[in-house]
Amino acid sequence: MTKRTSLSIFSSVVFALFLREVQTRFGTKRLGYFWAIIDPLSMVIIFSLVKSALADKSMPGIDYPVFLATGFLTFNFFKAVMNGSMSSFDANRALFSYKQVKPVDTLFSRFLLEFLVMFAAIIVFICFGMYVGFSIIPKDFSMVLFAVVWLGVFAFGIGILFAVIASFYETFAKIISFLSTPLFFLSGLLYTVESLPQTAREIVLYNPVIHFIEMIHGNYFLVLDTQYVDYEYMMYWTVIPLFFGLYFYKKSQNKILSS
Repeated sequence: MTKRTSLSIFSSVVFALFLREVQTRFGTKRLGYFWAIIDPLSMVIIFSLVKSALADKSMPGIDYPVFLATGFLTFNFFKAVMNGSMSSFDANRALFSYKQVKPVDTLFSRFLLEFLVMFAAIIVFICFGMYVGFSIIPKDFSMVLFAVVWLGVFAFGIGILFAVIASFYETFAKIISFLSTPLFFLSGLLYTVESLPQTAREIVLYNPVIHFIEMIHGNYFLVLDTQYVDYEYMMYWTVIPLFFGLYFYKKSQNKILSS
């Protein structure tokens, strides 16, 4: 009998956990999958109607629903990975009695689920946009894709760091969940950095998420650019949380398993 490699075991465990996450989140009814798409779609429709009523021509050259969709989908992906990671250890603690299952495997499975949910939502939005006649072809598809992948790595690094902290300090997860609401309005989902006053612009640019959103918007729309995107700042925010997250996880894995 051939001995299985560590990579093979890891892949099997993550896939099994992924199927479990799908069953837990969506259940057996198709309506569960439907809500994964209708939630961001409803947000886009609501804010588009509000924007049209207040200032229909405030963003010339841009289909505002497309602007919202690109921001909402990527922000929801980041938020879901971050918040989902913090509860992943407790939600799967019973499975840690199996020696093949490690706490970090649950993070990978949830990340995979959220990525596929975002991908499915993107497909739906593209089909819908083509049907209603929106301009959905990005200016630079490769850079938009690169920004989304980079955001995924950033989200995973933040997620593993927050997961380790939340496993020892329960109130930490509640604080982060509370801060998710103001983060929504500070991440450039409803506006561009260029449209803000100088003082507000300097404040929001401390938020690393807005740099990713600006990078996506700047490479998606012809009339926008990425002049306010600080790639070095984004790199620091990607590498440092990922490094400390993996470091603290390695140091505390046994405590997480025994707690």
